[in-house]
Amino acid sequence: MRTNVDSDTDQSGTNEGVKAMETSEWLEETNKMHIHRADMNKLIMNYLVMEGFKEAAEKFSIEANIKPPMDLDQLDERIRIRTAIQNGQFQEAMRMVTALHPEILDDNSQLYFHLQQQVLIELIREGRVEEAVVYAQDHLAERGQRDPSILNELERTLALLAFDQPDTSPFGDLLHPSHRQKNYDQHRYKQSSPPSRLPVN
Repeated sequence: MRTNVDSDTDQSGTNEGVKAMETSEWLEETNKMHIHRADMNKLIMNYLVMEGFKEAAEKFSIEANIKPPMDLDQLDERIRIRTAIQNGQFQEAMRMVTALHPEILDDNSQLYFHLQQQVLIELIREGRVEEAVVYAQDHLAERGQRDPSILNELERTLALLAFDQPDTSPFGDLLHPSHRQKNYDQHRYKQSSPPSRLPVN
C-alpha cells in the first residue's frame, strides 16, 4: 500500500516538474520576443481610426508622433454613416457613402447589395409590405439574377414577407440590430486596412 502511495507521489511530482519546465520554457520564449513600439503604435492608431474615435486618434497622433492612416476629418462623415446605419436609415447611409467614396458601391457589389438588402429589411420591419415588394423588384431582383452568390440572402430576406410576425420567423435574425452593425462593419473594414500581424523578433 505504501509503495502505491510513493508511486503516486513520484508520478505527481514528475507531472508537476514537466508542467513547471514547460511553463518556464514558455516564459523564456515569450521574453525573447520583442514587439517594436512603432508597430504597436500603428496597431493602436488603426484601431482608433477604424472605431471612429477621432479625438483619441488626434491626441495619440501627437503623443506617439505617428501619422494616421487617413485624414481624420473624414471620421466625422464616418460617424454620421455609422449613426445612420445604426438608426436604420440605410438610404441616407448609401447617399453619404457615395458622397465620401463615389466609386465604392460600383467597385464593391457585395457592399452595395447588403446596403440595399438592409433598406428592404427596414421596410419589412416597419410593415410597409407593398413598398418592400416594389423596392425588391426595382433594385434587387435583377441583381440576384446576375449574381448567384447573393441569391440565397435575397431569398431569405423576401421570405420574411410570408410571416405575420417576421421577427419570430426562421429568418428573424435579419431583423436583429446586430445585422445593421454587420453592414457598418463591412463598410468600415473595406475602407480601413485591417492591422497586420505585429512583427516580432
